[in-house]
Amino acid sequence: MKKIYALVLVLIPSVLFSQTVFWTEDFGTGCNQGQLASAYSGTNGAWTMTVTGPEADDANAWFVSARDNGNAIGTCGSGCGTNRTMHISNSFATPLPVHPIDDYAIYAEGFDGFCGLIQCAATSKRMESPTINCTGRTDISVNFKYFEGGNAIDNATLWYSANNGGAWTQISDMPKTALCGADRGTWTAYTFALPASANNNATVKIGLQWVNNDDGDATDPSFAVDDITLSVPDVVTCCPGDFNCDGVINVLDMIIMVNQFGCAAGCTADLNNDGIIGAADLTIFNGLYSDICP
Repeated sequence: MKKIYALVLVLIPSVLFSQTVFWTEDFGTGCNQGQLASAYSGTNGAWTMTVTGPEADDANAWFVSARDNGNAIGTCGSGCGTNRTMHISNSFATPLPVHPIDDYAIYAEGFDGFCGLIQCAATSKRMESPTINCTGRTDISVNFKYFEGGNAIDNATLWYSANNGGAWTQISDMPKTALCGADRGTWTAYTFALPASANNNATVKIGLQWVNNDDGDATDPSFAVDDITLSVPDVVTCCPGDFNCDGVINVLDMIIMVNQFGCAAGCTADLNNDGIIGAADLTIFNGLYSDICP
């Protein structure tokens, strides 16, 4: 019986902690090969590209296209569909191997010391979102699907601005994702909590930065992202006695009370608000049992 109780309590948080999405960027539909991300404007407005460090003449570029299609989480990258993504790709046609501009989420890289003889592509660019109004929102998370290759130097990171792009802070270095074939990525879900300064802030921006050097060690794929959302926890108002907030007071709520009996701190089943779960709370609960919450 104890094992059953434990299972019920494990399931309860899934009821209490769902999320409400209040901002979404999916980069639209169509193939649009070669469309620079700095030229993209969606329903939220335009994204901005900022060069953040030294770059070679033929630096890689951010594109918004379906040359790497926004596939389902857990599946491989593929092109060219109609679900556009934002990704890093080559900005010039490469001869060997042959790649047209924005072929898919791959990146070019040359060799330092030979950049006068061959094309080099050292890159340091950040794509910055339109302003996001988080007024009235707290405990905000950014969520997206992505894949990422590269190495310790060739790398994508997540950035944040609390003052409309006046200052930027790196807040996450996402893990590399699994390969899918020789140079394709596996679409992976990612969630990260924004700093507290985003709470009730009307001037939030998020950014995605890619950096690679010209040491000749390019490890495809590069980086691709899609379906970016900002969300907050649902506000759940529960009836007295409905401890799991499922709309009815029944044996599941009784299990919660039994497991908290004698609790003297952080007691969610304290019906008479005296700071402890005891016989008085059980009496109140018995009177509420089988009620249907509105």
